[in-house]
Amino acid sequence: MADEINNTQNSEVQQAVTQALDEQKKKKKKKRLIIIGIILAVIIIGVALGSSGGNDEKETTAAQITAQEDKQAEGQIGNYLCTVKEAKLCKDWDGKDAVKITYSFTNNASEAESFDVALDDNVYQNGVGLETTWLDDEEDDNGIDVKIKPGTTKDVVKVYKLRDTKTELEVEIGEWLSFDDTKVTTKVKLEK
Repeated sequence: MADEINNTQNSEVQQAVTQALDEQKKKKKKKRLIIIGIILAVIIIGVALGSSGGNDEKETTAAQITAQEDKQAEGQIGNYLCTVKEAKLCKDWDGKDAVKITYSFTNNASEAESFDVALDDNVYQNGVGLETTWLDDEEDDNGIDVKIKPGTTKDVVKVYKLRDTKTELEVEIGEWLSFDDTKVTTKVKLEK
């Protein structure tokens, strides 16, 4: 009789385990179906959104590119306006040939910002970047690290070591920390 009770209990336990496993399998199938349904819905929505308004989107993009090119021609870089105002040959603190570039910098951002934090400028001669240097003249305030309030314009000065005093320079200015690759490029002839 004890064997019968044990067999009955074992069969009840086996039935319970089998039933639990079946329920678990059903839940897993439901989860998989739900996940597959969600993925399909996302794909369908993505395709629907991607294909709507094809012609309008291309026209808008062309208009945006034209507007962006116009702003770049005026020196617009994100929330800032920066143009090369002047480039003069000079000697740096070590007596080497250099160029002193004056930028006109306007802050149109919502907070006060300085030139050296807002923008990244690079000067090239024959396609090779020039190193910055400084003048020996203490009264020459370069102003690159001075914060200016929104809507304010200030001239800032940077000095670069030259490789020669005749080759044209290419000045590239872009935002310092930005996902936008917009740059304003200016060709500069050296003046004495």
